[in-house]
Amino acid sequence: MPSEARAIYLIAAAGQPNFGDEFITRAWLDWLAANHPRAEVWLDCMEPGRAAHLFRETHPNLRTTNTLWQTAHAGNLGETRADATRLESLVANLGSPKNDFGLRELRRMNSLHLLGGGYINSVWPNNLSIVAAMTAVKQLFGVKIFATGQGLMPHDQQTRDWLARQLSMFDFAEARDAPSAETFRVHAGTDDAFLAFANRRPIYSVDEDLPSRMILVQGDDMFDDSRTPNLTELVSRFVESAARNDDVGFAEGIPPEDMRFAGDHVRQGARAYPFMRMWDEGFPARSGQEWLTSRFHFHLLAAAAGADGEFVVARDGYYDVKHALLRELGTGWRPADPSTNATEPTEGQLPPFPETARSLGRAKAQLAVRLYGRR
Repeated sequence: MPSEARAIYLIAAAGQPNFGDEFITRAWLDWLAANHPRAEVWLDCMEPGRAAHLFRETHPNLRTTNTLWQTAHAGNLGETRADATRLESLVANLGSPKNDFGLRELRRMNSLHLLGGGYINSVWPNNLSIVAAMTAVKQLFGVKIFATGQGLMPHDQQTRDWLARQLSMFDFAEARDAPSAETFRVHAGTDDAFLAFANRRPIYSVDEDLPSRMILVQGDDMFDDSRTPNLTELVSRFVESAARNDDVGFAEGIPPEDMRFAGDHVRQGARAYPFMRMWDEGFPARSGQEWLTSRFHFHLLAAAAGADGEFVVARDGYYDVKHALLRELGTGWRPADPSTNATEPTEGQLPPFPETARSLGRAKAQLAVRLYGRR
């Protein structure tokens, strides 16, 4: 089908903003702009108003909505099967006055594509209803459905069995980590963020005066409050190991929560890299830096720039799987907490991680061609 006749529907946890989710979404929009610039592209995300600003310089025919996110989150938390039935009924028969226009649009799409990230699991059970809506659209209207770069852990037994059946109906389903791929019997792939390494958009800041030490220890509810004193001490030790305060930078993945541990240090001369600055100017990483982070995509992007570092596991069963994936790919990063039960890195000689990141980017671009074809 000619690209100008396509109607492509992307679903992502974008618009919060959260740097990792926004980075993945922008990578797919950039790829589609380069390869299918005449397609009609819909992005169904958490905050479509914010997304309209974040992605205004990506695809020329981008439209933003929150139809599936809003419909899914109008259900009953924790009742996955019942809520899936509700979504299936709405897709088939409409009956949701506020979302019917958007639900009707799904029927004419060429494909629905669930972009990667770690938001389809039992941590956020209402998000699972999005998958139910996708399979209903496929069964009722013959629309192709894809999922790429998914981090699907953790899951309890009930949601695990249900989601496995749902994913078996997808035209293509890919997990980014081995536990997800093995548990749900889907294609073993990699994180969607790697697609950015095959695109033309520059990833990294061109600032030649970046700090030699960078920190992002997240401030959201993924850390139990009881860990705050230890995290504060960990950050302070990392800062104190620098020769000068202004040779330390604090990055922000989710504003403003991720500046929780930065305040006193920034007032004493450390530099701040808020979300907006990084989004506009590029990711502040370079070879030779030392990083301390709890966020998965900051580990990925900094290591791909050649930086060394340590990671902190925010939530067992979720973030440990994420960081283990990167260690297995050869980042060489270490757990900052010696008590962390971290997976040992892959044995044997691996290529430098920057080289691996670009290779995985080419593989992800080949997958994009497989799903959407060439220009």
